[in-house]
Amino acid sequence: MERKLKLGFIGTYVRMELIRNIVPKRFPELQIEIFENDRYDYYEEMAQTLLELKSRISGVIFGGELQFKQYQKLFEPDIPCGFIEKDSVSLLNSLVSLSWQRADITRVSIDNYSPSTVRKVFEDAGIPDNHVHILKKRYPKRLEDNYFDTLHQGHRKLFLDGAVAGCIATDIQVYERLAADGIPAAYSRPTTDNIVRTVSRMKQECMERAQMETGNLAVLALRITPKEEIFYQAQREYLESHEKLKAAEELYYFAKDARAAVMQQSDESFIILMNRKDLMIYSNCLESLPFLHLIQDNSACNVSLGIGYGYTPGEAKANAGLALKKAGLREESCTYIVHNINSITGPVNFVRPQNTKAKEERERMRGVVARTGISAVKLQQLTLLVEQTKKSLFTAADLAEHLHISLRSANRLLASLEENGLACLSGQAVTGTAGRPGNIYRLLVEHL
Repeated sequence: MERKLKLGFIGTYVRMELIRNIVPKRFPELQIEIFENDRYDYYEEMAQTLLELKSRISGVIFGGELQFKQYQKLFEPDIPCGFIEKDSVSLLNSLVSLSWQRADITRVSIDNYSPSTVRKVFEDAGIPDNHVHILKKRYPKRLEDNYFDTLHQGHRKLFLDGAVAGCIATDIQVYERLAADGIPAAYSRPTTDNIVRTVSRMKQECMERAQMETGNLAVLALRITPKEEIFYQAQREYLESHEKLKAAEELYYFAKDARAAVMQQSDESFIILMNRKDLMIYSNCLESLPFLHLIQDNSACNVSLGIGYGYTPGEAKANAGLALKKAGLREESCTYIVHNINSITGPVNFVRPQNTKAKEERERMRGVVARTGISAVKLQQLTLLVEQTKKSLFTAADLAEHLHISLRSANRLLASLEENGLACLSGQAVTGTAGRPGNIYRLLVEHL
């Protein structure tokens, strides 16, 4: 009998009740395990429970973005991890709810939605003139941050000041507090279609990972070696371990961005398993491997890297081992690539001397990643896209085609870029065909 795919769901009681009512009916082929928790801060007891859950599931979906941000690192890159995103239909339903309460929906406060999504909903509804206040998202790292109090008081003040006639909350606790104050409020709950789409994507990703053994694979075999100057310093063993940990951290960041799986064999040896196509996209067809520069910049280590290709994990791993053996014969950081037993490329020096300006640019990029939550890979791809095409205006469909992502992912990326000042609405594309014209955005890569 074929074993059912098992997904884990984590979130507040309200959202998990939706999961119980929707997922078993729509996905009878799945097994599900639900973990209810209304806390949004990171704490060890929950982390331990989720680690136990991790051993029993193939993928996990969080009820919302806040808990996803706190606990995502527990699951990725070992198993796929996602969350139920806020969509325009949920926002539209909330506006209908406020309208039913006789609130003026052109004057509302909304938390945690991007400006582009809010604008799209009002444009689609034929309400271009509105006075919407968006309370910007933030992610609490400590319980004392009082996340819910901050949102509740932000909505409440706008209402009491007369700036808004109603409030839309994306968290049930904030909604309940506003309702208790007698303020017209609506809770932006996920729609059935949104939940079904999220589960479908996660199911597909889990199946693709399970079938990876028959795909065209790339294996990266790495050996991290502290540089010679460490051997002559006091506390040598401690310094070696410290530098290896810093280098390993960059590997895990890379694996997360490149949709790869990391297997640590020792404190200095790693195996990374990924799809060959993903490696080509990340490296711009092996033009560069940015994570090697990050290891060089942030640790006193050299890296011997062997890349092997194959149609099975065994074949790719054997080729990577052969490539690593050749790379290990050289003192400096270098890479060999084994395409097959009769085709070897190397030595390839992906790590070149960098001037101060280049290092500053990479450090600035790391700051943008931390601020926006957009991966360094995506930001590098966008910069490269502007440079190669010699243009900065793109629609969501353009980005989806160039970056090999779904249209939905492209829209989410543009919304995040706009919210963080890295893109701005520039116009609309007129195609001459039926349907709503697409928005044209200007990518402000000079701000990266």
